[in-house]
Amino acid sequence: MAEQRPRGRGAGMNASVPIALINALTVDVEDYFQVSAFDGHVHRDSWDRMPSRIERNVDQLLQLLDDRRARATFFTLGWVAQRHPSLIRRIVAQGHELASHGYGHRRASDLDHTAFSDDIRRAKGLLEDLGGAAVIGYRAPSFSINKGNLWAFDCIAAAGYRYSSSVYPVQPDHYGM
Repeated sequence: MAEQRPRGRGAGMNASVPIALINALTVDVEDYFQVSAFDGHVHRDSWDRMPSRIERNVDQLLQLLDDRRARATFFTLGWVAQRHPSLIRRIVAQGHELASHGYGHRRASDLDHTAFSDDIRRAKGLLEDLGGAAVIGYRAPSFSINKGNLWAFDCIAAAGYRYSSSVYPVQPDHYGM
């Protein structure tokens, strides 16, 4: 619903015109055990044995967005997509943008050029195959592109992404720049 604002002074002072509100909403599609804060506590080789909450939670979010006729960008892990392909198709079918969050939620700052390129290309191909739509956006796990690995932006462009949402413009405890 658009906000109503007065037109100005004079004869039309009481008239209102709708003002479109434009917001950006993004979602990182990763399961609770995949967050960087759990590195060292939940080992990657146990991910397949962890109870997943991803489908239920994303479906609730999709319903909430649909009820409000809102759309979002879903930065999705390739690992999640591979295990929940129907979820990827639902995101796209409901009119949301499908974007990449890499394959295995590895911080860009922990990878070298080759490993990073392989990860983002693998995720992009998988998401595009499952979603049936071009994936043009990328977000690094934990906003892990910083002054020490700006080369990652060249990898992102070379992999065919058109934009990156990988810079968090503050410096909290373990990410941002």
